[in-house]
Amino acid sequence: MIAPRVSASLWSVPADRLEAEALRLRDAGLRTWHWDRSDGSMAPAGGFTAAQARSLADLTGLASEAHLMLADPLPELDDWLTFCEVIVVHAGAPTAAIALERIAAAGARAAVAFAPGDPLDAEIGGLDALVMSVEPGHGGSAFRPDALDRITALAGHRERVGVDGGVTLDHARSATAAGASWLVSGTALLADPAGFLR
Repeated sequence: MIAPRVSASLWSVPADRLEAEALRLRDAGLRTWHWDRSDGSMAPAGGFTAAQARSLADLTGLASEAHLMLADPLPELDDWLTFCEVIVVHAGAPTAAIALERIAAAGARAAVAFAPGDPLDAEIGGLDALVMSVEPGHGGSAFRPDALDRITALAGHRERVGVDGGVTLDHARSATAAGASWLVSGTALLADPAGFLR
């Protein structure tokens, strides 16, 4: 079995600890950042601007993916496309289909995120899918077990299926068994990077 892609979210890290934590995770073997960005429409406002994320990506030399929890991701796409290899937009965004087409046309991987209440039968393109196992923007919340069924339902229809939210090591194992090949973790990965990255 191929090892899953592991991406780290720094959503819950205080601003004065970002550089130190980023370097610590890099030194532990992390390869990919997961940069969250929310305008408050689909999750509590917060996360990183493209400039902030780029600065930390440059500091660590690691790959980046952007998770845009925006009502309209189109105005910010170009900024993220300059350094991200994957860009995720939400199924609930009115311009999601257009954004995914632009991402793919620019040569990045286009992914669609499904919040817990989103139907999985949405006719939205994108090679990859990201199943939210908590309500978007609620880092540190408890993992929703029904996310495993949603991963399984998508696994045969998307090139890569990931899971994001409350992902502990135990949840990572369960999600991988359900068909996930992409794991996003914040709180648990920060607490035990060796467990996720060995």
